[in-house]
Parts: sequence; C-alpha cells; structure tokens
Amino acid sequence: MDSFAITHCIECGKPLVGRKDKKFCDTECRAAHHNKNKSPGELEIQHIQAILRHNRKILKTLCPQGKATVRRELLNHLRYDYRYFTGTYKSAVGTYYLCYDYGFAPIMEGNKQKALIILRQEYMDKPPDPWTLKPGQ
Repeated sequence: MDSFAITHCIECGKPLVGRKDKKFCDTECRAAHHNKNKSPGELEIQHIQAILRHNRKILKTLCPQGKATVRRELLNHLRYDYRYFTGTYKSAVGTYYLCYDYGFAPIMEGNKQKALIILRQEYMDKPPDPWTLKPGQ
C-alpha cells in the first residue's frame, strides 16, 4: 500500500474499501465534506437560489392555468420572499416581478392588495438595454 493512501473516509472516519485513491466512503460523505468547505460567497448564492426556487414553487402552485389573482396575505402566509426575483417586466398593469418563468404584479382591487400572477410569455423575453434606459424607467 502506498504511504500516501487514505485508509479512512476523511468525512466520517469509516474504513475505506475499494480504490487506493478513494477519499470518501459514499456520496453523502463526499457532498457533506464539500458543502462544509464552500466559500461564504458560494453559500450565499446557494441560499438565494433556495429562496428563488421556493418563490417559483409558490407562484406555480397558485397559477396552474397561466394567470391568476390572489390576495397578498396568501403570498405572505406561504412565506413568499419579495426581496428576491430574477427579472422585471413593465406592462400596462404595472411591473411584473419575475421568478424564472413565473411572475407577479402587485395590484389593488378596491382597498385590497393582490398579486396578478402570470406565466412568462415569449414577448417578455426581449431584455431591456440598460444603456438606453432613462433614469426611473
């Protein structure tokens, strides 16, 4: 056996069986080890990505037909995080806050705050040119 060969899993310490260059006993230990050693910036990205996935799941669940209106309280109850979105789209209704392929526009119906949820459409795909936008657009 080589003097540099690892004989125990570097994550959990279990004896290793198999290849001489093996470092982990299974995929769970390998993933756990690499997750513990991620940089703080990478962990922040992972956290935001989880929030975005959660937000998208909420919008998709509430909008099975491609368009729906729900009370803001429902989004709050489901713990929608308004701070994170993947893009915006301005329309006559207002600004849609997109979360991947779903989005919502805050609207008022009487004195009730609601969200108009939509499934992104092809015409929304053209990104704005940030160098041609006027301040406040």
